[in-house]
Amino acid sequence: MFFYDIRKKKCDMIRQERNYGLDLLRMVCMFLIVNLHVLSPGGAMARVQGNEGTYYACWFLETCAYCAVDCYGILSGYVGITSKHRPARLLELWLNVFFYSAGITLIYWITAPQLLMEDSLWKAIFPVSWGTYWYFSAYAGLFIVMPYLNKLVNALNEKERKRMALGMFLLFCVSTALPKVNQSDFLSLVGGYSFVWLVVLYLFGACIRTCSFRRWKKYQYLTAYLALTAFSWAFKIVVENHTRKIYGEPKFGRMFTGYTTPTIFLAAVCLFLIFENVKIRSGALRKVIMTASPLAFSVYIIHTHPMVWENLIKGISKKHAFDAWWAALLAVLGISICIYISCSMIDFIRKKIFDICGVRKITERICTLK
Repeated sequence: MFFYDIRKKKCDMIRQERNYGLDLLRMVCMFLIVNLHVLSPGGAMARVQGNEGTYYACWFLETCAYCAVDCYGILSGYVGITSKHRPARLLELWLNVFFYSAGITLIYWITAPQLLMEDSLWKAIFPVSWGTYWYFSAYAGLFIVMPYLNKLVNALNEKERKRMALGMFLLFCVSTALPKVNQSDFLSLVGGYSFVWLVVLYLFGACIRTCSFRRWKKYQYLTAYLALTAFSWAFKIVVENHTRKIYGEPKFGRMFTGYTTPTIFLAAVCLFLIFENVKIRSGALRKVIMTASPLAFSVYIIHTHPMVWENLIKGISKKHAFDAWWAALLAVLGISICIYISCSMIDFIRKKIFDICGVRKITERICTLK
């Protein structure tokens, strides 16, 4: 019994050691999410007659990036199942979001009031209930139920956890793929833009953390990720080209492109497991990751603010739909890098302000008042 306790403590210490590969994953996923927004709302994915190669290339990059949101949800469960639940964390995160939702709106009110929308004030003041940022609104709900989800996972033995993971995959990914073609959303997943889907991803992440299974090598996960992505992309292109000839418009191509589709979800799992196995040994690189990784979420908050979205992001890359495919991809990646770095630099200043004001200590005191 004594030696068992020693082994258990040693395993707990190993589990609690910071995994810099997952911090790096957080940054990579946010960069991919920026790419999603530059490609589609940005306009680069517009299909130009006679220049279909650019359309296909942009859609391949879009498909590669689709799994990034799922990775974020899986990461929440993977970390959350073994972490202490801190209510102050949600309050601190809300203050971060409010800083930008209200701050950016105020800047527009002062400099360009004619661009404000009818509900801009309410979206600025109530970023959660007004759905200013869909992911944060869904995450706020997820955060409340996290302790109960953890109790559920911990109450199951390993075999039951694996069965739950398989059951969720079949129910939420496989069984919804075909109905989605006919616009059916019988489980109210809203294409993955929902609280329900984040709960599912959280449970998957918790199961990955608490279940033992045979791990592949990184190159095998990378091969699987590329294969799943290529299949999703090829299916869309082939099916839509075929249905365009028959019906005069593309149909049924989105069966395997979306957050909840089985191939994109499995690609997310593969990408996650690649970075789970990445070992960062350089002290300098660790410092860079530790500085940049906490800023990643604000990259999303800043560039998807309704005013920034409508006036800057939408159409930001539409002229590149006429470029050669390689030039369009380079342009999209370049724009995404500029957005990511700019937003990170802005949030670095915000973080320094919060540190000086002692925001974290204040939120901890507020949440521990009795």
